[in-house]
Amino acid sequence: MKKDTLSSRRQLFSMTWPIFLEAALFSVIGSVDTLMLAGWSDHAVGAVGVVNQILALFQVISNIITTGTGILCAQYIGAGLGREKQQPLILGALLVNSTLGLLFSLGAVFGADLLLGMMTVPAEQYDHARAYMQIVGGGLLVQMVTLTFTVLIRSHGKTRATMVFSLVMNLINLVLNYVLIYGKLGLPTLGTSGAAIATVVSKCCACVMAGWFLFRKVLPGLSLRPQWKATRAAIGQVLAYGSPAAGEQISYTLSKIVVMAMVTSLGAVAVDTWSYVNIVVSYVYLFSMALGSGTSILVGWAVGRGDHEEADRLCHFSLRCSFLIAMAVLGVLVLVREPLMDLFTNDPAIIALGGSVIIANVVLEAGRSRNLVLVSALRAAGDVKFPLYIGLFSMWLFSVGFSWLLGIQLGFGLVGIWLGLGLDECFRAIGMQLRWKTGKWTTLAVGH
Repeated sequence: MKKDTLSSRRQLFSMTWPIFLEAALFSVIGSVDTLMLAGWSDHAVGAVGVVNQILALFQVISNIITTGTGILCAQYIGAGLGREKQQPLILGALLVNSTLGLLFSLGAVFGADLLLGMMTVPAEQYDHARAYMQIVGGGLLVQMVTLTFTVLIRSHGKTRATMVFSLVMNLINLVLNYVLIYGKLGLPTLGTSGAAIATVVSKCCACVMAGWFLFRKVLPGLSLRPQWKATRAAIGQVLAYGSPAAGEQISYTLSKIVVMAMVTSLGAVAVDTWSYVNIVVSYVYLFSMALGSGTSILVGWAVGRGDHEEADRLCHFSLRCSFLIAMAVLGVLVLVREPLMDLFTNDPAIIALGGSVIIANVVLEAGRSRNLVLVSALRAAGDVKFPLYIGLFSMWLFSVGFSWLLGIQLGFGLVGIWLGLGLDECFRAIGMQLRWKTGKWTTLAVGH
């Protein structure tokens, strides 16, 4: 094995492990949050799961900017382009995402009833969902600015810093959840509203930390004076790369919202199980997600300097690691599925259904573990349209169509819906693997 290949793999894991720990920490503390909220009400947990599915759509739209910015920034760094080239890119991204964040915050606050009505949220969950939607949705501006800061910091390889920010944010959220949900330290018992307030406050703290680090440590002395001509040009380039990439994510989120409406039609037990199982299986794809993020940075750098062979080696190495580790973790979860579900609830119906869904998740993770790497690598290389095209076809045929067929029409319920989601992931994984092998991505970087 060549020395440069060993060096690249070490660099890949050096960037990946902080992202993995950050994601793992987020999931662990998120699980504790859910346990706290479950101690308040199972219906509150289900309501938060529905709302988070809606809010994810707003966040995905902001990825039009953050995704395009990350692609361009990584390729600029790989090509040796400095701060002068990055300045209009950074300011343009912050300007657009701040504007979108403000509009989305207003939409979530004043359009909560309309959005929840479209999701046909069960009556016993509605008040919980409305409170969470208005408070957390009102903080979308802060969240979108933070995401912009984070993608810029990661593009420069500073993944350890974002891990620290996440640690602080999640610890703040954990403490505030305990205090506000149950009314500790003399404060009123706020339940779902308390969990929402804790989320927003912790994200505000993360935003301040990330902004300070970006402008003081990563890009000190960066001029914040906009050069309008250069900034407009940069925004146009960001949209050219970011729109197809975000379009694929928007399609994914919209399809999941349609699927979520199917789940809600199955009743509160299915909705609560959906929320709990999503938390459990999130541990399966944590490493794949982190590896995809690390791969995208290094592939972007490699493509920026014209080293396509290195980008190809990194992608294939990441694919093998992602699949093997995801399957190993999922195997453990399958073996202990009932004790895991018992941690969240004592409802036997939810525990039994959750165990069956975790087994069905094998199909889903076989595809997702590869998609998380392949999509990241293709986007980083500038091939942003193909994931959109195959996603539009597969998500609506398999994720929505087969979820409806298996889950609703044939009566397999939540397990059938999960299998439909799995067929979508597997189809897209095969398609994107074939696309990478064609080498078309080698001609689509900035400057080609």
